Amino acid sequence: MPHPTSDVWEVLSTARSIRRFTDEPVHDETLTRCLAAATWAPNGANAQLWRFIVLDAPSQRAAVAEAARIALQTIESVYGMSRPADDDNSRAARNNRATYELHDRAGEHTSVLFTAFKNEFASEYLQGGSIYPAMQNFYLAARAQGLGACFTSWASYDGEKVLRDAVGVPDDWFLAGHVVVGWPRGNFGAVRRRSVTDVVFRNRWDPERADITYGRGARPGRG
Repeated sequence: MPHPTSDVWEVLSTARSIRRFTDEPVHDETLTRCLAAATWAPNGANAQLWRFIVLDAPSQRAAVAEAARIALQTIESVYGMSRPADDDNSRAARNNRATYELHDRAGEHTSVLFTAFKNEFASEYLQGGSIYPAMQNFYLAARAQGLGACFTSWASYDGEKVLRDAVGVPDDWFLAGHVVVGWPRGNFGAVRRRSVTDVVFRNRWDPERADITYGRGARPGRG
């Protein structure tokens, strides 16, 4: 059930990646509030070299579905994923089922493609500092209204060309990211993350805690 909240701390601590959605449409007014929040994000020189493309027409949703299919092949390989057996009720199986459902139903959902203009004087990675805050604002505004959202990799890998061609994004704009949005099937819950003491250093680098095998308590897969 949707659970809107105006408590910023609740928004931040419960904004899990949602991969299962109901069939209820996201109305324009609700989506526009998320997009407005995206425009409020900080960005270099306030140049606002971004454009946000809502993908909800049948042909664009078909392209999203194809990009998701392509991305899933890479995701399965990288993470060693496979579709779980019907009688497997482990946490990993539940997480994988949600991931597969997101990809299988990709063409049914509204999503937003975030693009940024390519500056010659800065790398795409550096320019990310002026587009990714907008994506996060969108994501958190969705959570505040009781919407679910999920960052995807579908605009990457070979799916980039599929989406770029379907939308008509010119080469001098890069595809910074893609977010699926919809009404969640299920409830929000607290995110699982490493503790602050695990990831924050003061004044000096800590080699022990910098080891990526240190403190595996984050439990990946719960967004």
